[in-house]
Amino acid sequence: MSQVSIQSEIDGLKETLALERQYLLAGRARETIALAEAKLSAMDALETAFGSLEPGAAPPSHQNDMMEIVSMAKENAVHFAAIQNGLRRAIQRVENQHANAYVGSYTQTGGQMAFTEVTGQFLKKA
Repeated sequence: MSQVSIQSEIDGLKETLALERQYLLAGRARETIALAEAKLSAMDALETAFGSLEPGAAPPSHQNDMMEIVSMAKENAVHFAAIQNGLRRAIQRVENQHANAYVGSYTQTGGQMAFTEVTGQFLKKA
């Protein structure tokens, strides 16, 4: 692979990671998934290009670019983890609403019956 095509792959990957960062900061996780194929193909191409070189044998400019790519990918991973955590918390809040809800029925002692304890078998008063 020529130096020009390697630099082209590096630049394309940087652009993809920058776009992914924008999507993540906007909370658009679905769009980031669409970028996975572009990232994987660029990483495969770079792995093929650098795979035959000894560690540290790549030109310093490419090494700096790759360190920048790793840094961008780590930052995006943190943003994605934050989105996952936010979604997990939202689901927990919705689930907890049902735990605090009552069905309008009462126990034998007069206490309200929680929605989570309902079994569906109620007795009618005679």
